[in-house]
Amino acid sequence: MPRISWKTFFLWLSGLGVGIAVVYGAGYWVGVLTARDLSLVGQERLSLYQGTLRSALEKHRYLPFVLSRDEGIKNLLSEDDGKEGVATSVNRSLRATNQKAESDVLYVLNSEGTTLAASNWLEERSFVGHNYAFRPYYKDAIEGRESGFFAVGATTGVPGYFMSHAVQDKAGIKGVIVAKVDMRPLQEQWHNGGEHVFVTDNNGVIFLSSRDEWRYRTVLPIDEAAMARIRSNRQFGGADLMPLNLQLHTLFSRNVFEIDGQRYLSLERGSVKPGWVMHFLIPLKLVQEKQQTAWVIGSVLLMSFFLGGLFLRERRQKLRSAQRARQAGRFQEINKKLQLEIDERKRTEMQLLKTQEDLVQTGKLAALGQMSTAIAHEINQPMAAIRTFVASARLLLAKGKKDSVKESLTEISSLTDRMSNITGELNSFAQKAPVEYDVVDLREALKNAINLMETVWKPDEIELHFQDLGAPVFVKGDLIRLEQIFVNLFRNAADAMGGQKEKKIFVCLRRIDQFAIVVVEDSGSGIDPKNLDQIFDPFFTTKEVGEGVGLGLSISYGIIKDFSGNIRVENTTKSGARFVIEFTAILNRDV
Repeated sequence: MPRISWKTFFLWLSGLGVGIAVVYGAGYWVGVLTARDLSLVGQERLSLYQGTLRSALEKHRYLPFVLSRDEGIKNLLSEDDGKEGVATSVNRSLRATNQKAESDVLYVLNSEGTTLAASNWLEERSFVGHNYAFRPYYKDAIEGRESGFFAVGATTGVPGYFMSHAVQDKAGIKGVIVAKVDMRPLQEQWHNGGEHVFVTDNNGVIFLSSRDEWRYRTVLPIDEAAMARIRSNRQFGGADLMPLNLQLHTLFSRNVFEIDGQRYLSLERGSVKPGWVMHFLIPLKLVQEKQQTAWVIGSVLLMSFFLGGLFLRERRQKLRSAQRARQAGRFQEINKKLQLEIDERKRTEMQLLKTQEDLVQTGKLAALGQMSTAIAHEINQPMAAIRTFVASARLLLAKGKKDSVKESLTEISSLTDRMSNITGELNSFAQKAPVEYDVVDLREALKNAINLMETVWKPDEIELHFQDLGAPVFVKGDLIRLEQIFVNLFRNAADAMGGQKEKKIFVCLRRIDQFAIVVVEDSGSGIDPKNLDQIFDPFFTTKEVGEGVGLGLSISYGIIKDFSGNIRVENTTKSGARFVIEFTAILNRDV
């Protein structure tokens, strides 16, 4: 074996040092990249858990507000001593509402914090008669603030989130309505997920957790003042609130929690309530395993490189020749595959071009059909009004009232102008002409639409009440298209009251802050809840075949969106449907 020179030995030794550094650096960067990937995944998981928490709370948020308007509860709180019959009625109502809403408990507190009625009044641990004036949710609500508070139940020992709202009348606040949401199902769901997630409050107390042993522990020691507040409102019952065996570290510029000897990559985010922080912990075991794997593989490769160095040196030329031959063969094979792919892509491109031409033609036919339907739908109301005015003009001519005939002819001329504007708009739309917006009076558009529909309806057929501000309300839009919106809504309301004895439409115009709001409400039978989500879809209709094509509300929806407005629909508490339209109001007429 030839003797190795000092120069060669030094080069090999330097190469070994560089190899060790490379192996270590590779393992380090594997750890950095793995931690980064885990953080990205953790952020997504954190968003998912935050969504489940928000959903659990927001699902019942409306209950206290709605129940605070209940007349039975107001009557119960208005009695000095309460009446047994009123209390029993409220108890039953609360139980039915609680079962329907799937909340934990609903209960009513008087102005002193004593429970007068509760959905669990028949249970062994009924809230009735207990005083909860020490709870923050009572103190906030009695002062007129909407409140939410997590605590362990003082009566049942069941943890939950308490939401409250004041019950008041003209005389002032009479009491508080409280809804308790059981958080145990949510925590069980987190636990079944097999991951480490928990939520802390502004004192650092873990009150929601996927791990039972961490619940009601703290991430940091609590000062005496905070502990005194917690004990005074009995937030966590008799829990000792001891700190976790937690140590904070930093790894790859990321926070690491070491809990009971286990290390976790810590991700946190402000949660759905002020002061709440959601934590998601990812075990660092995977990072360490990948780093160790990288180091082992790197070490093996490094040793193989040095042990096989001499052999590779001797066989270098032969291997290079064989490698060139293999590469040449591979290149030929790759070239063949590339040529096949090019040919296939050319065929696909030709097929796509043909398909695109077919789709364009189909789109033209569909647009033509929709445009003809839209023209028929939008011109229907002016045509009906024209027929009414023509019939009226004939009667007036027969009676010799020429002045009145002139008025009818003026109205007919105005309606023909409106029809011309509508067809002109559709023609502009077909030519993709830009839409011009003006500052228009929303009140004028409402009045024009009401006048138009009153000429179409039979006398005394529908009773329409218009309640406005008595002053112009300016928005950015187009007067004709705004009239189309309201005509469609009035026609829809009239159709919805087809089988009703009393047909009433209530129209309300308001300006709240920077918004102009129009409410159209009818006394019909309302909308089937399963149809609410698709009520604005094109061609969706609940009418019989031949009575409607389902474009009125869809057209109105599109116009409102063009004007940067918003529309929503809901059923009223009694009967009928309510459409609420919002536009951005223009305070300065010259804008």
